[in-house]
Amino acid sequence: MRLIALRTGRLIGLLWLVSVLVFLALRLSPGDPAAMLLGPKSGRVDIEPALAELRSQMGLDRSLPVQYGIWTKRVVMGDFGASNRSGVPVREMVFEALPVTLWLIGLALVVALPISIFLGIVGAANERRAIGRVVRLIATISLATPAFWIGIILIEIFAVKLDWLPAGGYVSLLDSPVEFAEHMVLPVAALATFMIGVLTRYVYAEAIEVRRQPYIRTAHAEGLPGRVIELRFVARNALIPLIAVAGAQVGALIGGAVLSEQLFGLPGVGQLVLNGVLGRDYQVVQGTVLITTVFVLLITEVAEVAYRLVDPRLRT
Repeated sequence: MRLIALRTGRLIGLLWLVSVLVFLALRLSPGDPAAMLLGPKSGRVDIEPALAELRSQMGLDRSLPVQYGIWTKRVVMGDFGASNRSGVPVREMVFEALPVTLWLIGLALVVALPISIFLGIVGAANERRAIGRVVRLIATISLATPAFWIGIILIEIFAVKLDWLPAGGYVSLLDSPVEFAEHMVLPVAALATFMIGVLTRYVYAEAIEVRRQPYIRTAHAEGLPGRVIELRFVARNALIPLIAVAGAQVGALIGGAVLSEQLFGLPGVGQLVLNGVLGRDYQVVQGTVLITTVFVLLITEVAEVAYRLVDPRLRT
């Protein structure tokens, strides 16, 4: 119960900190939401009364602590407000965009995990050979290459030159599974390539550490085949912590999804936040970031609990 209480308190504290940082970042950034809503005519003198009235309706004429207090009170009651530009409730906008981002992140993990496991185990088994050096080089290049740059290269090759796949857009899986797959191949490949670098380096390091344990030397001394040792002992023990690592990388995947969604025109959470920032739509940005933070924290906690359940050493 004490552990549950500490974890709950940590989650609440992180959510509060995120809410404060997002709130202040938006309020302190240049740009007036009311003026942007009125457009070019907001600079005219005769529009000033209407501009003041609009600021009052949006609550921008109040002090920052009062604005934050009103917003947090509504959030606690489950009301994330509505978009200043469209009037659509933020909660509806987020839950409409969230499936697109979840598909992108989920498919990227499905692609990156098996490739990373294979490269990491093979590289560790051949640490001092050319194969091990090649695996380390692949992981380093993948980790150092931004996902959006990979996306641009993929678009140039497969969409522009070869004309095999669409350069952007999104089609729901329920509307057309084939078109859904065609539109998701390039963004998933771009995001998965970056994750392969992160996960391969981790699997490689864990496998190297496991191979140095005394029980591995004992297994070799007993004459067990190398393939059995690699699969039963090295891979098995090196991959257990990968559960927690994969969960912790969800936040990084969402960060990469922001640029990927913008590049490929996917109507996901990342593009929703970016459009909200550009349009100074405070309610959309605040609500989307807070809901996304809750999602990331829950996934991280679930992954950590699963890690503890799988690893018997952590159950006590």
